[in-house]
Amino acid sequence: MPFVVCDGGRLRVHADYLGLLQRHGLNTFAALSKCNFGTVVRTIGTRQTRRMVLEHELGRPGTATACYLKRHGPLPWREYLKSLLRANWPVSGARPEWRAILKFHAAGIPTMTPIAFGEHRGHSLLLTLGLEDSDDLKPLVGNASVGALRNWSQELAGITRRMHDTGLHHQDFYLNHVLASRTDGSLRIIDLGRVRKRPHLSLRWVIKDLGQLNYSARTLPCRTRLRFLRQYLGRPLCRADRSLIRAIALKAWWIDRHTRRRGL
Repeated sequence: MPFVVCDGGRLRVHADYLGLLQRHGLNTFAALSKCNFGTVVRTIGTRQTRRMVLEHELGRPGTATACYLKRHGPLPWREYLKSLLRANWPVSGARPEWRAILKFHAAGIPTMTPIAFGEHRGHSLLLTLGLEDSDDLKPLVGNASVGALRNWSQELAGITRRMHDTGLHHQDFYLNHVLASRTDGSLRIIDLGRVRKRPHLSLRWVIKDLGQLNYSARTLPCRTRLRFLRQYLGRPLCRADRSLIRAIALKAWWIDRHTRRRGL
């Protein structure tokens, strides 16, 4: 994708949307950091997500572009220490999700369209195109027809397989991070802030992703979830797959236990 470097290197903007941001005076890092367009849809710690609708012609309501702006502040020291005590490097800022989006596009995995990314002095932001014609898959699967479930299962299995074959793992791979288009039912993967790419993806990370999916699809019949696994593996299940199925089920059980204990 063609990106233009702006504001002395503090901001990178998708060339197709540079004019739109310029018309609204949002083509600098400071302007995007301080803008109060739209509405706040989520605030978690030092991260705020804001939905904005930008008119293509100022003063002439009509065709507009809906965007989501994620702004990150500096990570508190206690979060750094907490991660380091767990032998993990802390994940912070907008850069990890920005990189993950680009990796997904490079791998041909359907996801969000990046509009702008910027960082300066511990603060960072990511602006993406809104997927306004889509809904979370989680509430949809409960009332979906058999045909729709099969189509979604097959498509999601292919996406998951491609993701893992590329060495990518999501780490928050729940159905509410999968969007289905109202137009054609096609799927998009969102919330890529914890996505990582590894030269050799171990079974541990595969099981984590599959366990999270299994947990979020726990209201569906067992045969439906096993069909997804068959589609993901690309072959019929066999006796040797029992250990994999047990590991996925155990991961889903641990997620459920953790969720109940935390009252989430």
